[in-house]
Amino acid sequence: MLSMQKWVLGMAIGLFLAAPVLGDTPDDDTDESAANSVEPMADSEVVEPRRAEGDGPRLEWLETTRRGVDTTANWLVRGVDGWFGDKPFDESGGEVSGSVYVRGLQREDEGFKARVRFRLDVTMPNVNERAFVFLGRDNEAELVTDQPDTFRRAQLLLPESRTDDSTFFAGIGYFLRDNVSLRAGVRGGYKLYSQARYQKDWWPTEQSRLEFTETIFLAVRDGLGSTTALDYGYAFADDFGFRWRNSATFSTETDGVAWATALGTLKTFPKQRELSLDVLANGETDYDVSVREYGVRGIYRRPVYRDWLLGEVILGYFWPREDDDPDRREAWALGLATEMRF
Repeated sequence: MLSMQKWVLGMAIGLFLAAPVLGDTPDDDTDESAANSVEPMADSEVVEPRRAEGDGPRLEWLETTRRGVDTTANWLVRGVDGWFGDKPFDESGGEVSGSVYVRGLQREDEGFKARVRFRLDVTMPNVNERAFVFLGRDNEAELVTDQPDTFRRAQLLLPESRTDDSTFFAGIGYFLRDNVSLRAGVRGGYKLYSQARYQKDWWPTEQSRLEFTETIFLAVRDGLGSTTALDYGYAFADDFGFRWRNSATFSTETDGVAWATALGTLKTFPKQRELSLDVLANGETDYDVSVREYGVRGIYRRPVYRDWLLGEVILGYFWPREDDDPDRREAWALGLATEMRF
């Protein structure tokens, strides 16, 4: 049975790696910041989503879906922004961006799980040039504690409960300074939470970068706490680098300090493709078993349709242990996901 599972797993990865990109993407190398950037939109009632030009095949149902999501989000945001003033949305720095993330996870010790997440980030110039609005669906604990993406359950290949882990959220943020922002929101329909975040980058050398983030949070039912993230990166070349990422969360709901660390490499390729390999571990200091899990993880990410529909394969092998386990278990995991950006 195990050999059959491994065969299916290998076939799934092979098909993904061999699949051609449907539609053209830019031929030049595109870094991560460029891939996540939001270009100014035309000043019209119906805003066409950005897409790469090319002669590749078109999937009309995908184009229509993205155009519908983008147009609805723009119509809603521009309408609300117009209630507070008459500044032109585009010329005054207004922005609407978001993504829909769908993932299926097969983990040896947990079975199969499927999840859907989405997020919308908005800047409305008539509300305030330093204010922004956000809403979506995400893991409740990770949302409140401001957990870095690297250590979220989706990236750690950990299953999530639809009712216990995920929640709808909405809120408003304000930039006090370039490095300091405040957020206040509601999740799960009625539970309030707030955050104060400080973020700072340093460049010790031309090839190395150090990023520090401190988030203090206060939430109904989750109490008071803080999350500290410290990331270090070193570029051996323009397309190959080393990364060491760390996170520590202390609150009234954690047993001591909940910590996580990941050490690995990142290789980028033309047309927004990238491959990362990491050795990682996580745990809580006051548990009987302070290291809850460690393992290895590989992530391959590439466009599967133009430059706004991305596919992702995450493959991992882990050694988890709960407090009542006499020894560590072993578990492989495979995650397949798509992200639609608009």
